[in-house]
Amino acid sequence: MNCKEFKNIIADYLGQNLNSDHEKQFAEHLQKCSECSLLFEKTNKTLSFLDNPERIPEQAFYFTQLKQKMENRFTINESFLHTILTKKVLQPLLYLASIIIAVYIGILIGSGTPNSNKYSEISKTDTSYIELFAQYQYINEMELESIERNLVAEETIETTNKK
Repeated sequence: MNCKEFKNIIADYLGQNLNSDHEKQFAEHLQKCSECSLLFEKTNKTLSFLDNPERIPEQAFYFTQLKQKMENRFTINESFLHTILTKKVLQPLLYLASIIIAVYIGILIGSGTPNSNKYSEISKTDTSYIELFAQYQYINEMELESIERNLVAEETIETTNKK
């Protein structure tokens, strides 16, 4: 028997499924070949571990207890004081503080600079800019008239049309 045939029938030998001729050839090859004898010992040790498994005694409600432990592992045990402080006091205070900060920043942005003369070259007492503005306000090269003149003109046109 060669090593390849030995490896093919090692499981049958351990399961005691060989006839007497094959068992003799197997035993002879086992004594002659050191590699196959080492393989046989390792295989026999492995199977011996599998044959005698230690039994864990059954416990009542084992799976229920295991499931409960797994669920408890992910839950946080919050105290009553912790719940009150975080949800009833701390959270609203943080919201209020953020709103106050946002309003303050908005007021700062909206107020601009306190010195408006810094950006304006015209003083408040100087009214020449009004006359300059009025000179350039023409529609079809005609000077703009006041609103009262337009209203009076419209009334006269209406009265003439009625007559």
